[in-house]
Amino acid sequence: MKGNEFRVFIFTMEEELNFAGHPVIGAAVVLHSSRSPEKKQEDWVFRLNTKSVAIRTVHHNHHYSASMNQGKAEFATILSKEQEVLFLGYLNLGIDDKYDNLPFQVISTGLPYLVLPIRESSLSLVKVTIPNLEEKLLEIGAKFFYVPSIESFQGRTWDNAGLVEDIATGSAAGPVGAYLVTNGFAKTDTTIILRQGDFLDRPSNMKVVVESNGDIIVEGDVCKIAEGELFYNNKP
Repeated sequence: MKGNEFRVFIFTMEEELNFAGHPVIGAAVVLHSSRSPEKKQEDWVFRLNTKSVAIRTVHHNHHYSASMNQGKAEFATILSKEQEVLFLGYLNLGIDDKYDNLPFQVISTGLPYLVLPIRESSLSLVKVTIPNLEEKLLEIGAKFFYVPSIESFQGRTWDNAGLVEDIATGSAAGPVGAYLVTNGFAKTDTTIILRQGDFLDRPSNMKVVVESNGDIIVEGDVCKIAEGELFYNNKP
């Protein structure tokens, strides 16, 4: 690729992902700090497996901010009432923990999340209770799940084994922002602040704007805390 355009691959320890938030904005900041540290602002394009993402990085005094255009959200499966009860049970919740009569829906901006809005008082109860949650999510077309509180815009998510909770999830922020706007809890072209990480004592804020044309911009702050070198030999 040329200039500020790059072909990018994203991996977890187990698999390759078509999209993820942390690697995208983190990689863009690494490029900014290493290639043009004297510049206040840079724009990048990352070509992922199934889409391209435009990123803008801004250098502040001691950190960077990075915003990515996740494109338009894709709204997929809406759970039936029976499925709602099942998935609430998978997360140690009951029907009374659900927020009003809002739908549970699979939404994606590159990585499909099952968005399950629950009551603020129920956030502390969430935990994965079954060993095969990933299989259950795949059956409805989702890869991961996210539980937001409509009352505070605070949310939680884990790996599907329920072992590691995430402090901030950019790939979920876009779908959640789209959900809030679609269901009348936020307006287009207005910054939505999503909170995450409070239950880990590592509170994080993610800024989301759903533009009037449907594009979703997700922004977060980035600090470089370590660096090193990786040598790769691709010879057989």
